[in-house]
Amino acid sequence: MPRPILLLTATLVLVAACREDAPTSPPGIDVTTASAKASDPTATWTFPAVETGLGFASDGQGAYANGTCVTTRIFATTAGSNSGDATIQTAKSNNCTRRFTLRYPDAFTEVVPSFNNLLTLQSSTSSIPVGTTVKRRLIVAPGSLNNNPSRCGRLLFGPNGAVGAGSDSVNVTRLNASTWQVASAGSNLALCESTGALYAMPVSFTVTSSAPLPL
Repeated sequence: MPRPILLLTATLVLVAACREDAPTSPPGIDVTTASAKASDPTATWTFPAVETGLGFASDGQGAYANGTCVTTRIFATTAGSNSGDATIQTAKSNNCTRRFTLRYPDAFTEVVPSFNNLLTLQSSTSSIPVGTTVKRRLIVAPGSLNNNPSRCGRLLFGPNGAVGAGSDSVNVTRLNASTWQVASAGSNLALCESTGALYAMPVSFTVTSSAPLPL
C-alpha cells in the first residue's frame, strides 16, 4: 500500500549501515585533543524572524549559538571525523530550555530537544563554492520530553538508498566563507521514521561558522 502523503497548506535522526548513522567523530578518539594543528569550528543556527509556515522551526528564543544551552560543531577538519557534517545538540541540563518546534501538516505540534545533523557541509577535502546551491541531507532527531517520545523518532530530509526514501533533500547555498542558507527543496517532504509517513515540513535557516572556512 502506498505511504500516505500529507501536504502542508500554509506557506510555507540514526539507522545502522549508513554513513550518516555513524558517529561524526570516530569511536575511541578524543576529538578535543586529536590534533594540535586542526580545530573544528562551532556554528550558530539562525531561523528567520517570522517562522510562519515552517515545519522545522525554533523555540522563539533567538539564534542557537554554541554554549548557550546547545552544543554545535562543523566537522570541517582532521581534528575530528572530517565528515563535513554540521551538528547541533540541545543541552540536557534542567537549567537549559532550548528546543525546536516541529509543526506537522495535520496541525500536530511538538516543542522538543533535538540532535540535528546537516550532512556534508564542509570538510578539508570538500566545499561548496560561494553562490552555489547543492542538495544535502538533514536529519532531525528529537529526544524525549518528560519521558514522552517524539512522534517520529527521526525526521529525514533526503534519501540515502532505502533510508529516507521518498523524502526531499534540502537546498544549501553558500553565502560567504562562513555562512550557508538552508531551505526546502521539492515538495518539502520529510520521512517520519517511526511510521513511514511523509510530511510536508518546510525548512529555512542559516548556519554560520565561528571561523571562515576555505572556499
